Amino acid sequence: MNRQLWLFLLLLTIHVALVVSIDEAKNQIKVLREFKSISNSNTNVRQCLWFAMREYNEESEDNNIFIVTRILQSYLQITDRMEYLIEVEIARSTCKKPLNNEEDCVIQEDSDLKKAEICSFLVAALPWNGEFIVLKKECEDY
Repeated sequence: MNRQLWLFLLLLTIHVALVVSIDEAKNQIKVLREFKSISNSNTNVRQCLWFAMREYNEESEDNNIFIVTRILQSYLQITDRMEYLIEVEIARSTCKKPLNNEEDCVIQEDSDLKKAEICSFLVAALPWNGEFIVLKKECEDY
């Protein structure tokens, strides 16, 4: 058998062996602790919420920044990372995009511009590494 054909067959065999050996159950994330209610004032909840709101405002097509008016509930689940489920009430602010850190954003009171939503953010975090990922975001008008 020539050398190229032998190498091709070897690589093909390795590929087939890897594909066949994948165990679907092992690809699932193991939950070490189910969601439990935690304090809304928890530092990690605040960090995750800050991250989620930054992403929300970047993705939003609205000209104004939305701000959190109230944290309704917070939950923590532990998998291979910490997963925070945070339910909040948010509202359109008087601040325009892009946000200037010197601005004092307050809730929009003009009846034509007033808008509020209830949002649920699922954020995966390794806060000690500064890693945050918004896994899921659901919002509806309030």
